[in-house]
Amino acid sequence: MKRRKTIQNKIDDKILKQSVDYAKKQPRLAFYSPVATAVFNYRKNVIPRYSISEELADIVEKALKDRYPSLVNKVKKLMKSGNKRAKRALSTVDEQARAADGQVE
Repeated sequence: MKRRKTIQNKIDDKILKQSVDYAKKQPRLAFYSPVATAVFNYRKNVIPRYSISEELADIVEKALKDRYPSLVNKVKKLMKSGNKRAKRALSTVDEQARAADGQVE
């Protein structure tokens, strides 16, 4: 997978807020990948109560945090500052990540 150079290191707060507002209204993401589709559908068929959405969100969010840590931190802070539903969603994702890493009490 090719890595693109970051065009801009400075985060534009106005554009970030617009992006967070949009994400709160439309949190779904779609992409084209026959390989990922096959893998996730296989897992869905062999693992009871498996959620493609939960695993995919976990994978993507971990990759984003590795690639753009300061941007992810700013997004999380903005999301936490306004919307209770966003707070619950973020805490659920954090709990799932800790569980996947074996860090659940």
